[in-house]
Amino acid sequence: MKDSQVFLSSEYFMRKFTSYISNARPLLEVGCGDGRISRLINPDICLEIDERFIQDLKNNNLVIADARDVPVRRGEIVASLPYYISRDFLLEISSLEFQRAVMILQKDFADKLINYTNSISLISNYYFVIEEKEVIPPNAFTPAPRVYSVITVFTRVRKNDDEVTRILNCVGRFRNKTLRKASSLCNKTSTSELHVREFKPWQVEELLNLIR
Repeated sequence: MKDSQVFLSSEYFMRKFTSYISNARPLLEVGCGDGRISRLINPDICLEIDERFIQDLKNNNLVIADARDVPVRRGEIVASLPYYISRDFLLEISSLEFQRAVMILQKDFADKLINYTNSISLISNYYFVIEEKEVIPPNAFTPAPRVYSVITVFTRVRKNDDEVTRILNCVGRFRNKTLRKASSLCNKTSTSELHVREFKPWQVEELLNLIR
């Protein structure tokens, strides 16, 4: 899924995707494309970077902008984005006040958020409970990408803390070092000789408790 011209075209998976949206407002849809999902969910704001879709989205409170520069700070997000910006987008929304996000992600990326320790997985698991829902096969999209996708729900459990984000972003870059060494490289201290990679992303609180 390389650009905004790849669309979820299966009615079954569109219904599944939209079924996870709550009643929280404002509802921000990111990456609206030609509006096929927008017409089902009636977002308060529709964010799309591709000006070719202006006519399709004229009735959906359209804002032409990059998904990595979200124009509002709270509510609920619905997103089906080019997969190459997933990491940057998650970093953006973790610092805002969104309580929930329902996203279509590349399956491999979503799996790593839960099981592979790095900066973005630690940050995401600190701020959100992450749930993988239905797996979407390539043929559910037009045109079909080469990868499987998954509907993923993010529910916020903590408010943003810039210092915690800084620590996790730094420590996560040194997954093959001990937590003691990684902490020192991030201007913090720890006595733990466990490697950063030995902490699963969902053990992020335990990891932080060992850093001073």
